[in-house]
Formats: sequence, structure tokens, C-alpha cells
Amino acid sequence: MSHKLMRAAILALLASWPALSQAQVEKLSEAELAKYRADLPAVLDATQITPLKGQLQRLVAKDTPEAKLALANALRVANDLKGATGNLPLAYYAVPAMSELQRLPDAYPLDGKAMSPVTIIAAQDEYEAGSFVVYPFSTLGKIKFELGAFKTSDNKIFPKENLDLKFVKVWYQNGNGWYSYFGDTGLKLTPELLLNDEDLIKVDTKKVQNYARLTEKDGKVSYDWITPPLAFDNRYEEHYRHTSSFRPMMENFADAKTLQPVALNDGEFKQFFLTANVTDKIQPGLYSGEVRLFKDKEQVGTIPVMLKVLPFKLPEPKAYFDTSKDFLVASYNYTSFALIAEENGGDLQLAEKQILAVFKNLKAHNQTLHWVRGKPYDYEYFRQIELLKEAGMKTDPLLAGGNIQGTDGNELLMSRAARLDKKYNMEKLGHNNVFVGYGDEPGAGWVMKARPVFEAYQKEGFKFIIAGNKTVFFKAGYLYDFFNNAKAPEDSSAPEPWNQVGKAWVAWYAVHHVGPENPAFNRRQYGIAPYLANYSALCNYAHHFGSYNDRSTTYKPMVFAYGSYDGVIDTIQWEGFREGIDDIRYATLLKTLAQKGAASENLEVQYAARQALQFFAELDPASSNMNTARLEMINQILKLRKMLQEK
Repeated sequence: MSHKLMRAAILALLASWPALSQAQVEKLSEAELAKYRADLPAVLDATQITPLKGQLQRLVAKDTPEAKLALANALRVANDLKGATGNLPLAYYAVPAMSELQRLPDAYPLDGKAMSPVTIIAAQDEYEAGSFVVYPFSTLGKIKFELGAFKTSDNKIFPKENLDLKFVKVWYQNGNGWYSYFGDTGLKLTPELLLNDEDLIKVDTKKVQNYARLTEKDGKVSYDWITPPLAFDNRYEEHYRHTSSFRPMMENFADAKTLQPVALNDGEFKQFFLTANVTDKIQPGLYSGEVRLFKDKEQVGTIPVMLKVLPFKLPEPKAYFDTSKDFLVASYNYTSFALIAEENGGDLQLAEKQILAVFKNLKAHNQTLHWVRGKPYDYEYFRQIELLKEAGMKTDPLLAGGNIQGTDGNELLMSRAARLDKKYNMEKLGHNNVFVGYGDEPGAGWVMKARPVFEAYQKEGFKFIIAGNKTVFFKAGYLYDFFNNAKAPEDSSAPEPWNQVGKAWVAWYAVHHVGPENPAFNRRQYGIAPYLANYSALCNYAHHFGSYNDRSTTYKPMVFAYGSYDGVIDTIQWEGFREGIDDIRYATLLKTLAQKGAASENLEVQYAARQALQFFAELDPASSNMNTARLEMINQILKLRKMLQEK
């Protein structure tokens, strides 16, 4: 990254600080802790839950900073449970899945609703998550979490296989975790991984280190230290990136297929994600279900869930300024057979299976385009295209490399190379609607010298994609088909000149790069912010698979999801990315309906349509509550669909 881009990124971080500061972990002052402690006698008198009363009495006997905070948390929970009676072993809170708050073991859920149902509202063809936090009144040991049946009042059943319950693992990330993609030498606890087996990663809070559990075929278990200083543990391979000696995509490192029992420790908050995959085959309605908690075979708790399936299907995302223009969703990546094989111990056959799992995971997270590495005559180039098709991703258009003859080549060589590339694509791909990556963050001189290359390849129907700054526009704005602008996603001035020319798709990158774990921030950054700023694509840097070691120098490893034997371990920031694209999909549907309604001859319909358009005009992508904005979009979609008699 250039120094100019780094300065721009730092300035953007400072400019966004007011919003980011909301993501701070709550810090209670000594006076606040003392006030909670002073309330203890009254709370003890009012508390009618025997295990909770016992917890309060145990905590008051201790005088450490940790015990003071634990007592304050317990008192707040007790206040939330006023009127409850009996021998409840725990409390639960329904919380927003997309939240600025870091859900740490000692962090009271400020935005939670105690003993309330987990709610999920989703359209057809959407993945949507609900979340809850569990707080035990004593150490309960390993607790099994089991999904009950989800059904409507008229006995429609939501398929259990379309529900995915996972534990949010808190582990050590570098000192900038949650807030930035810049590196830091220290480590801090950060919520990130979505796991089925919480013990796959062991976190040692005394040593401040992470360890990966490795299980061999003979059942032998060992633990690999995965957070050493980088100078102690580097592995150099055939590609230019280097990583640690830990190879996470080997057979000995795999998550469980379903959620395993989770340890509930006295006074520790633990978060869970429940994701519903609502296909277009699932009938609309309100599905009621529950999460059942078991200690051995005894049921110790029930968490109700309400899942609302909306009566419409989400469309593919379109640009805000032109609802006929596809909003393209891609990312820079280094996914190749060779790279994956490095991570799995050199097994190319396994690498193909793992890349297919990666592609399916991309599709499930709304990324429908993948930048294919290699040349049109390479085996890997067309094998990756076959796997993309198998995963349901788009291959028309295709983002890819090409056998580009550079500016030192003569016109005949460039034309010949372009014709050959087209021939390969037509034979194997069936079209030549291909965006070719050629050059990166170029200066003015390079752009001018490259004009003959553009002409030779564009004559054969190729398109060009590049990343850079305003220099590219001034020298070749009329030539490029896809431009990644080193600007902030909310900066509407960045895509404006490109949109006036009207040819290129425009994405943002670098401000911020991939890295912050905050799901609400990622949702905003990849969703409504670039949409309302009139970008027409996403292609940030970068969707890496590694490293598990977040110790870094200038930058974090920039990870959306982590590689494993089964392909992918998801993260809460990756869920935020998906949610952002879904915001664009909801907005696309509402904008399309509003445009149709505005052309109606019915004045009442016109008013409703213009109210929807005004909603977009008033929506502030930097500060608006996106959970509320989503609900308002749903409300207006339902209203306009009814008025327009949409089926």
C-alpha cells in the first residue's frame, strides 16, 4: 500500500472515531461499582431465584477488581430478573447479531433484552441471524444446546437442516482488534470465530495466548501455539506471502459438524448465533421454536425463538442511482490450488474439495463473483471456473487474469494474444465477458503507455479492472470498465465522475481494508454506505485465508474467514459483510417498488412511493441504526407491495 493510501486510511479512521467509540467495551468507574455494591442488600431482599442469590453472596466476599465487576454484572442481571422465582440456573438475553458492542465474558449486554425471545426476520433467499447471550449463576460445566421444532400455528415446519446454531469464540487478536486493520504488537480478547466446538481453539488467559487443537487419526491430541511473535515462526513457500508453520487446512484441524456442548462458567457471559437459511421454497409465516439446554440428560433451560419469514424474495443487488445496473460483489483474494495445498500439507486433490467449500461459502455470504487466478490456457483457470459453477456462483461476467502482452510488445503481438485469449474463453467458458486485471495503483505515465493494450483487448470484447486513485480517471476514465477507488465507502464524490462517463462499475477499497472484527461496522461499510454513495460494486482488499496469528507489523492479516480442513470457519465480521449486502438487496427491492409506485396514477400510491424515496434521502449511512433501517425498509416494502398488488 502506498504512503498516500496509508495516510488516507489513518485520516478515515480518525474521522470515523465518533462512531467507532460506541464500540468501546463498557468501563465502569469506581464510583459506579461502589453504587452497585451499595444496592446489594435491597437486591438480595428482592431476588427470589435461589442460585442467583447464592452467586451474589459469594461475590460480595471478594474485593478484587474482577470481583467488583462480577458483582456489578450479577446485580444488573438480578435487577433484570425482578419478579422471577424458583431455581433458574441461568439467565439469557436476546441481543442484536449485528452490534457495535464487544461481547466479552465480563461484558454485561447493554443492548440485550432479558428472558426475551430471540427474533429473526428474513425474506426468502436470505440468510439471517439472531443472537443470544447466556449468563449462568454458577459453574454448570458442559451444557448441550439443542434446537426444538420450528413451526407455524397452522403446522408448517421450518426445516431443521436450514438452522445453524454456533458459539461465538472469544480469543486473542492484536491490540487493534475490533477497531482497525492496522497491526499492533499486543494482544487483547476479541469475539470473532463462529465455532461448533469451542475447544478447537484453546485460550490461555494467564499466558495471553491462543492454541489450536490438533487431533490425529489415532486420536492423539496436541496443541499448537498459534500466537508467537512473527520472528519466531515464519514459513516461506512458493508464493510471495509468508505465514506461520501452523497449517489449518490439514485433516487434524477440523471443527465439529454441529454445535457441541459449551462450558458455562459462573458469571461469564457467552454469545451464540442462530442463522436461518430461508430458501425460496420455505413458506411465509411466523415460526415458533426454541433452543433447549441440557446438563447431561436433564433440561436446565429453554430459550424461545420467533422466526418470521416474509412473503417476498430478495432480488439481486442493483445500484442505487440505476436500478437496471447490477451491483457487483467481489473481493481481492489469493485463493489458488497452490496456496490451499500449502495450508493442507501439499494435497492438491484435497485442495480442490476445499476450494469448492470456499466458493460455496462465498455464495452463501452474498459474494457472487470470485477473481479467478491464472491464465486462460491454464488447467487451474478453467478448473476454478468449473468449481464456481458447481458452487452456484457467477461466471458471466468473470473477473480474471489474462495473457496480457505489456506495453513493450508490438501491436501485432498484443492483438494475437487478445484473439487467443478470446478463443480459449469462447471454447471453455462460452463467452468473453471477462474483466481482466492488468496493472495496480498505477501512475499517470503507466496509464498512458497502456492505452494500446486496452485497445487491442477491448477490440476482442475484453473489459479491464484496476485499482488506484484519481490519476486513473484523468488519464483513462473513458477506457476502464471496473475501477476500484482508494476512497471511503461513504464518499459520494469518488464514484461521481465515473458515473457521469457511465461506462465503469466503481468500487471502493482500502478505507478500511478487511480486518476489523466489528460486525456492525462491516455491515455498514459493505452495505448501505457505498450503496447510497452511488458505488456500483465491491472489491475490497482482501479475502485472505490466514493467518491464525494476529500478531503483525503494519497490517493485520486481513481475514474475513479462516481456512480449515472442511473449508471455512466463519467469523462475525463475515456475517456483517453478508448483512450489508442484504441491506442493499432490501434497498434494491424498495427502490424498484418506489419507482413503480411514483409512476402510478393513484395519488395515494404516489405518496407512499415518494415517502420511500424520501426515506433513502434522509438515511445517514454513518450514524443510522441499521437494524431499525432494515425494519423500516421491510415495512415500506410490504406497504407498497400491497398497494401495487404485487404477488
